[in-house]
Amino acid sequence: MLAAIVALNLFRNGLTITVSLRIFDKHLIVHARNHPLNAYIMKARQLENLIGLLTLGIIISLASCKKDNADNGQDKPVLQGTSFWESNLIEINPDTTRYFYLFSLTRSGNQLTGEVFVRDSSAMKQGVISGVITQDSIFFTADFDLNKLDFSFKGVFERESGLPSLTGSVNSSLPGAGGGEEMLVVASPSVDFHCPDVFPDNPYVFRKVSSSEHPNDSSVIFIHGMTGDLTHWNSVIESLSADFKKRHDVYVYQYNWKDSIRKNGKILLDSVNAAGLVNPIIVAHSMGGLVARAYIAKGGPVATLVALGTPHLGSPLATLVKLLCFINFPGPKDMAPESACIKSLLASANDAQNRKKYIVFAGQMKGSFKIVNHRLKWVWAEDYYDIMDKVGFDAFVLFKSPANDGLVPLSSGLFEGYTVKERNPVLEWVDHKNLRNPFISKQVMDYINAL
Repeated sequence: MLAAIVALNLFRNGLTITVSLRIFDKHLIVHARNHPLNAYIMKARQLENLIGLLTLGIIISLASCKKDNADNGQDKPVLQGTSFWESNLIEINPDTTRYFYLFSLTRSGNQLTGEVFVRDSSAMKQGVISGVITQDSIFFTADFDLNKLDFSFKGVFERESGLPSLTGSVNSSLPGAGGGEEMLVVASPSVDFHCPDVFPDNPYVFRKVSSSEHPNDSSVIFIHGMTGDLTHWNSVIESLSADFKKRHDVYVYQYNWKDSIRKNGKILLDSVNAAGLVNPIIVAHSMGGLVARAYIAKGGPVATLVALGTPHLGSPLATLVKLLCFINFPGPKDMAPESACIKSLLASANDAQNRKKYIVFAGQMKGSFKIVNHRLKWVWAEDYYDIMDKVGFDAFVLFKSPANDGLVPLSSGLFEGYTVKERNPVLEWVDHKNLRNPFISKQVMDYINAL
C-alpha cells in the first residue's frame, strides 16, 4: 500500500495560489465503495492516517495559465521557468518509512528536466528528472541509483468551482506499493513551503489606535500571531462596539515573530511600562498568546488574557524545521512542545499565578471523504479554511492526527491539564486563522466586546 501527497504553488499575476495532491490506492477506493457510507468514510480516514502525506508545499512558478474564457482561444503554457516540489511517500513493508522528496522542474519548450533529492531516516540521496509537458498535461520520471526510490508522475490541470486543481497518478517502485501500480491523484489548495524570503522581518510597533472616554479603565492590547502583523486585527478593531471603545483605550503590539518568544515578551513589557499602562487586558492570537505569557512571566501585569488558538503546550508542527523553512527561526521553534520556551513558561511562578486570569478559545477543523464524480475526495467542512491551515491539518498525520485547528492541537489550544479562569467550548469547524475573524468566530467577537 502506498500513498503520497504532493503540493504545488502557482504564481499568477503576482498572486500565490497553492495546491496539494492526495494520492490513494485505487484498489482500496474501489473496495471502500462497497461499504455503507459511515464505514466507508471511517476506512478512508484510517487509510489517510496509515499512509503518509505531503506535509508541505510545492512551489510552481506560473507566468501564465491556460485561459478558458470565450474571447481567447489560444492556449498559453501552464508551466514556465523552474518549479520546486516536495512530496512524502511511505513504504509499509518491512517497516513504515517515510521518504521526503524535494525536486525541481525546469521547462524548455515541451521538455522538463530537474534535480530530485530524497531524505529518509538515515541519508539524503540525489537523482534526476526528465519528462514532457503538452498543453496542460505533465509527465515525468525521477531516477535514482537506488531503484526503489524511482517514481513517475502524470497529470492534467483542471478547474473546479473556480479553484485550480490537478488530477493524475503516481507510480512508485517502493515495496508494498502493489508492484508499481498507479495511485490516483486529486489536487486541492495547499501552502508555499519554499519561502524565498516571503516573510520579511516585522518592525516593532506599540501603538494606540483608539482612545476611550475613561482612560482609567484597563487598556486592551491586541497581539498577532506567527507570520502576522498589526493589520491582522483590522477587522476585529473595526468590529469593536462603541461601548467597548468608551471603556478602553486600544493598543496593538507588532513584534518580529522570527525572534524568540521571550525576547518579544520582554519588548512588550518595556512598551507597556513606557506607555504607563497599569493592568492591561491582552487579546492574543496563536504565538501572540505565548508572547503575552512571556511578558507575564517577566513580571508584566495583566487584568485578563484572552488567548485565541494559542499553543500553550506547544505544537508538534514546530518540530518540522527541516521541512518548513518559514518556521526555521527562533520564534517558531520556541513553540515545539519540548522547547525550553514552553517548559519555562509552564514552570514560571508568575505565569502560574496569573492563569486564573486566562480565557482560552480553540477551534477544530473538520472534513470527510466523499465520492465526487466517481472519485474519492477529501471535502473540508467549510469553504473558508485557510490554505496554510489545510496543509497543517494534513501534516498532523505525522503525529497521529490529534484534533486540531490546522496548526495547534486542540489540547494545547485549550491548555488542558492546567487550571485557567475560563475554557470556552470548542469552536467546531473553525480553523486557526479564522479564530480571529469577527464574522466567522462571532462568539469570540462577542466575548471581546463584553470585556
